Amino acid sequence: MAKRTRATTQRSLSARIFTGASPPLDAQIPIPPTSSFNANLSSADEATMLGLLGVPGQKSANCSPVTGTFKSRIKTGDVGPFRVTGLDVAVDLLKAVFDEAVQQIPDVVAAVKTAGMLCVRHKRNNPNSFSNHSWGTAIDLFSGTDVVPQGVKRTHRGCLLLAPFFNVHGWYWGAGFSGASVDSMHFELSKETTQSKIH
Repeated sequence: MAKRTRATTQRSLSARIFTGASPPLDAQIPIPPTSSFNANLSSADEATMLGLLGVPGQKSANCSPVTGTFKSRIKTGDVGPFRVTGLDVAVDLLKAVFDEAVQQIPDVVAAVKTAGMLCVRHKRNNPNSFSNHSWGTAIDLFSGTDVVPQGVKRTHRGCLLLAPFFNVHGWYWGAGFSGASVDSMHFELSKETTQSKIH
């Protein structure tokens, strides 16, 4: 029995060597060509968000209180792998993303972590513009213990695997930002989704 077990193990290892074992979910890999994701979706610019939801609060470097009129639409809910606080529409769509993803890539959903959703502040690289986190329509995700910093043109493999599910449900992946703004941990409701879902 032991001999058969060792043989089975050897075949398994051989298969991994010759077919290529998948890297861990927190492996930082190159972001694929932008033409391969975010199809027909664009980032929701500040003018769009201000027009739909108004000024969210103070444009500060760190999280400040929500004072905008949309405050009554902020909700906290369980979206599968964790609980989040954000705009009602965004929380509902985030749950839809994970509900679908868990059916196909349960290991990825089980391992994903969040670095935050609702946070009224300015963009890290532009103090003159609100981050979409300010309205609770963006979320930062990562695998493992460390995030991929903004401006680094790489992504956790886990985020790459989740991106198609986000796109299907109208979320824009920040890996599509250009230059120093590229942000592969960032997912936000797209301009198209905010315009159709937020009233």
